[in-house]
Amino acid sequence: MRDKLLLNQYHSQLAILRKIINSWSLILRSPTDEFDTMANKILSHIHKGADLEKIQNIIASDLVAIYGFYNHEIDATAFAQEIIDWWVLEQSV
Repeated sequence: MRDKLLLNQYHSQLAILRKIINSWSLILRSPTDEFDTMANKILSHIHKGADLEKIQNIIASDLVAIYGFYNHEIDATAFAQEIIDWWVLEQSV
């Protein structure tokens, strides 16, 4: 029962994180699940207590290595801060 509750909570958090990432409009007309691999990686690290710098590094690394962005095209710090702000709010509820 507890495992199912935790899994539901994780999927709910992943859905919110997906919306946050999609709001950045990184790739126009991309499928809504385009960045789910990165979202899962971020969420997994957040659950382990990752800080802003770690989340920033994940975002920068994935967007450059997997999606072909250049570092100057993305603001990984602002993206990571948005995620951390959401997570802090999520934990206070």
